[in-house]
Amino acid sequence: MRIARMIAIFLSVLYLATAQETTTYVSRLEPFPGPQAYKHWHSGTTFYVETDGRHVAAISGDGKLLWNRDPFKDANLPFYRTKGPKIIYIGPISKSDRAVGEEPDKFVVITFNSSQFGLLKISNGEFRWSGQD
Repeated sequence: MRIARMIAIFLSVLYLATAQETTTYVSRLEPFPGPQAYKHWHSGTTFYVETDGRHVAAISGDGKLLWNRDPFKDANLPFYRTKGPKIIYIGPISKSDRAVGEEPDKFVVITFNSSQFGLLKISNGEFRWSGQD
C-alpha cells in the first residue's frame, strides 16, 4: 500500500511538472509557395517575390528595376509565430484593406506566413504594416 501511495504521489508531481510548461499557441502556418510574381493592372509594374521569400523587386513595364526591398526588415517588424517569416501573398488591395482617402492604385498588399500583413507602396516599396492575426 505504501508503494502504491508513493507511485501516486510521484505521478501527481510528474503531472504537475509537465502542466507547468508554457507553450505558445501557433496556428497552422501557411507554407511558402516559392517565388511569386504579380503584375499591377493600373501601373503596369510587375512585383517579384524572390526565392528567399523576404525581398520584393519592382520592375517597370519596360523592364527596368525600380527598387528591391525587404519589407519585414525595413519596417522593423518583430518576429511573430515564426523565426523565418516569408511572403506568401502579394496582390491587389481589397476594399476592406483601404484606409480612408488612400488610392488603391498606389499600393499592393503583402501577407507573411507569420500572419503579419501590410501595404507596399508601388512607387518606392515603402511598407506600411497593417497588423497581424
